[in-house]
Amino acid sequence: MVLNYRMRFYIILFFCAGCFFMSCNESSDYPGGLTMPQTAEVLTDIHIVNGSLYNISNQPDSILKHGMGLYSDVFKLHHTDSATFRRSLLYYSQHPDVLYVIYEGVQRRLNKKLDSLKKIKAHLDAIKHKDPNFVADSIKAKKKADSLAAARAKHIQDSIMAANRKSADEAKKLQQFHNSIKFKNRKLIPVQ
Repeated sequence: MVLNYRMRFYIILFFCAGCFFMSCNESSDYPGGLTMPQTAEVLTDIHIVNGSLYNISNQPDSILKHGMGLYSDVFKLHHTDSATFRRSLLYYSQHPDVLYVIYEGVQRRLNKKLDSLKKIKAHLDAIKHKDPNFVADSIKAKKKADSLAAARAKHIQDSIMAANRKSADEAKKLQQFHNSIKFKNRKLIPVQ
C-alpha cells in the first residue's frame, strides 16, 4: 500500500503530537523528599556503606543481615527513610544535570574524608617511626593510665570512708550531748 503525501503528513503529525503530549506529562516540579545537599550527604554515607560491605564474606544472606541494618542507620542518621530517598533519587536521575551536581558534592565529601584518614595515618606512622617500640610503649602507657585510675579510685574511696568515720564520730558526740542534758519545764538543765 502506497501512502500519499497527505497520509504521511497526518501520521508524522500524529507521532509528533504524541511525543509532545508525552513530554508534557512529565512533571517539572520537585515532588518533595530530599534536597540536593541532603541527597549528596545520604549518597556519601551509602557509598561508604557499600565499600564496607565489599569486605564482608560472600556467605548467603550476609549482605542482607549486615547491610540492611547499616542502610537503615544511614537513613536514621539523616532523618529520612528509604522510600523518600528512592523517590528523590528517581527524580534526580530523570534530571542528569542536577544529578551531576549532586555527585560532584558526593565526590568532594568523599575526598575530604579520605584526606582526613590519610592525615591520621600519616600522623600514626610518624609516631611509629620516631619510636620503634611504639606498641610496647602504648601498652605501658595504658597500664600506667589504668594504675593511675585505680589510685584515684582508691583515694576517692579512702576519702569517702574518712568522711563516713568523721560523721559517725560527730553523731556519737551529738548523741552523748543529748544524753547529758535533761529537759525540765522546757528548759535545758545539764546533767551532772
